Amino acid sequence: SGINAEYGWRFFVGVACTMRMFSVMVFAENLKRFNRKGPIVQILTFMRVAELIGLFLLTMFASTEVFPAHAFGFCLFFLFSMLNITIISRLMSSGVTGSGKLNTTVTWYPAMYLLTFVGCLISYLVHGSYCLSGVYSVFGGLELIMISTNIMFWHHCDGIEWRSYTISIE
Repeated sequence: SGINAEYGWRFFVGVACTMRMFSVMVFAENLKRFNRKGPIVQILTFMRVAELIGLFLLTMFASTEVFPAHAFGFCLFFLFSMLNITIISRLMSSGVTGSGKLNTTVTWYPAMYLLTFVGCLISYLVHGSYCLSGVYSVFGGLELIMISTNIMFWHHCDGIEWRSYTISIE
């Protein structure tokens, strides 16, 4: 049913947020390890935490439940995730984080993400102006694609950043 799917989606995004919060801390330490000192580490860490707060608000509050929290979460999530994806793609592709060169998939994430956001914006404005049937469903689908793309980007980056780490349980 729709309610079970909603709670399932919230659960999985909550788990992804928890894993990504851990990844934020490891990423900050990784930047420090590669002589990235100064405000860049604090700024990137703040931006990733703000992005996670936006994702949390966007996911935990549906637009039919608490619209202001959902809308604020969407704006916060998009703004900081677009900045993060763009900056991190540039840093990683230039080898600043120690990862070396990335494949072209990661460098295309900012463009895919921006295109999805433009689609969201257009469908939201068309829905608000004309109330055409099905347009809000297009917006909702694009919103889910945007969230999924963001999650895939960070898991891809984490896989690249952590490929040389070994975890052992003693």
